[in-house]
Amino acid sequence: MISSGELVIIIIAAIVLLTVILASIGVYIVVHKSNKEKETEELSKIALSGKYSVALRPVAESLDEKKPSMAELGEWLISQGIDDEQKNKYLADWQKSIALNIKTINDGDASGITTYRILLGPKDKSVCKFLPSDHFITRDQIKRNAEILPPYYFGSDSMVVPKPPWDNANGSSGWKAVVPIDGKYEIPDWRRIV
Repeated sequence: MISSGELVIIIIAAIVLLTVILASIGVYIVVHKSNKEKETEELSKIALSGKYSVALRPVAESLDEKKPSMAELGEWLISQGIDDEQKNKYLADWQKSIALNIKTINDGDASGITTYRILLGPKDKSVCKFLPSDHFITRDQIKRNAEILPPYYFGSDSMVVPKPPWDNANGSSGWKAVVPIDGKYEIPDWRRIV
């Protein structure tokens, strides 16, 4: 038979063992829940910001760095003797073009598009000689060299569009990369009105 002293020791050992087991289960649940919350948080950030936004700098920031500011554009237009009404139209057209580029590239980031091309408008065809006819630009190029995006000057009528692998602008085979010459892209000076 078990004496009352031995019974007390067995009960205490059982309580200690049960406490250790419950504490272990509690730690496991807390750690597992914390890891799951971190994974969910990361996935929601990616879903909200676009597939490539985590790795790529937002195109709006790149454009702000490479394109002249609205104040600089306005000052130049005033220095050219442009009246307020025409100046405001030029600035609105410039901003509209920038906004369209940002939307196109942000939509592309969310869809996994990594290559684009620039559809040259009638005015830009004679001015933008730096773009081969069946060109492409990469999202990484845009991140580092946003100056290759339109508008190039006042009256520029080009726009950025996604370039899927099967797209050939002129029916030729292959794509032609837009490459810098001596480390610079031959982009027209923005200080002109066409």
